[in-house]
Amino acid sequence: MPEGDSKQQTNKRSYVNIRYRLRGTRKVYQFLNELAGANRYLWNAALAQCQKDYKETGKSINSQFGLCKWYKQHKDATANWLTKYPVELTRTGLKDLSEAYKQFFKQGRKPPKFKKKGKAKKTFAADVSGGSRFTANGYFRLKRGLYAKMMEVGRVSRYTNPIPKSARIFEEHGNWYITVSYEVDAVELTTDSTGIGVDRNVGQVADSTGRIHYLTDTAQIEQRVRKLQRRQSRQKKGSCAYRKTRKTIARHKRAIVNIRRNDLRHIARNITTHSALIFLEALKTKGMTSSAKGTVENPGKKVRQKARLNRSILGTGWNTLESYLSERGVVHKINPAYTSQTCSKCGHVSPRSRVSQAVFRCQQCEYLINADINAALNIRASGMASMREQNGCRAYVRPVVSDLRQRALKHQKEHAVPHGYSCI
Repeated sequence: MPEGDSKQQTNKRSYVNIRYRLRGTRKVYQFLNELAGANRYLWNAALAQCQKDYKETGKSINSQFGLCKWYKQHKDATANWLTKYPVELTRTGLKDLSEAYKQFFKQGRKPPKFKKKGKAKKTFAADVSGGSRFTANGYFRLKRGLYAKMMEVGRVSRYTNPIPKSARIFEEHGNWYITVSYEVDAVELTTDSTGIGVDRNVGQVADSTGRIHYLTDTAQIEQRVRKLQRRQSRQKKGSCAYRKTRKTIARHKRAIVNIRRNDLRHIARNITTHSALIFLEALKTKGMTSSAKGTVENPGKKVRQKARLNRSILGTGWNTLESYLSERGVVHKINPAYTSQTCSKCGHVSPRSRVSQAVFRCQQCEYLINADINAALNIRASGMASMREQNGCRAYVRPVVSDLRQRALKHQKEHAVPHGYSCI
């Protein structure tokens, strides 16, 4: 935690998500597949009923209450086979359909679609409120007499007073996982007034303290993926060799994602160690990574180079870094205009000052500095100017972990007033 943070309130509550791998016998995996199929069936049946009601009456039962009522009627009349599955592991999935309709009506997103067998991801929600499905020795109860082992279940012990609120079970690359959302004790902290500017680039991140955080070079793994993709293109689709190559490609891509997430978490921790008040550019990633193909009448130029740049930008994980920084502090966005063309020393703006990708030399004062660090300094200056009226401080809430709790108890013990003495 950066210096300058002060504890304000300790009676706060926050949420943390922890993912566990589920292990068990063949019956456990078979039952999980059946549950995924039952939830997919309920999604399609409820969606079909909503569409049918809307065509006939102009209204549909797309609320969670209406779908739960339909669930009981449908199970008793049509799908009596659903009685062998727990209600907490089947009916909860109808909430996802209700949320999808809410986003469709209010936020203008695409309407919910039917889930096709074999192509839809095997996932379903689980009602774990009360914690009755978790055993003391780290097992998750699927039904009476059938349990799945939750690997590394001790990770939740680093938080104080964890209460399970919701969970989602899903299959990923042949393995089953469960992500549990816990409500835990939290503490409200205040950021310092120092602030730190962060400039996100391709393959690296620079901050206003003069540090450049490099990401791990995954070129060798990416080259291996391209080689496997060329091999897969020559194989017969659906054959054993095709499926084996596809699994190998997925394993290499998964390794790249894990390496990138690990790098970004370390970078976020190093940045917030200096200051919990972070300034970022309000970048529009969707527009920056748009295709350069153009149209038939006006074809684009340097399409392959732009596609390569788009892959590099998306592979760096700008939004992922922003989410990790938000977990550890307060993120304030500023206008990115001219941050890379402005001299951080004299304020002169000139596109010619950017000599190269990494070198910045001011055309007026001849100030020489790394171009990314110069942009980070401008981001910090712009952010501090916009927050000058509020003294550059913000309050944020973080879960109470064991280290933070020990320091709070130590601070309370050191500053405790002896019995019989007055504080005046």
